Amino acid sequence: MKQQQSFIEKHGEDLGTFYFLMMLIQTFGKKALTNGDLKTLRMLVHDLNGIYRKYTQ
Repeated sequence: MKQQQSFIEKHGEDLGTFYFLMMLIQTFGKKALTNGDLKTLRMLVHDLNGIYRKYTQ
């Protein structure tokens, strides 16, 4: 939670939360790719698409 709060303090509420989510997606994506876990990669792509739609529409 400290890292999330740090992003929010640096970039503001919306952008800080967005950057934190992107960091989490990147971290879990690397692990899933290394392990060959396609189910997790698909879930992350779905979540990323949801974030994209929220901020672009």
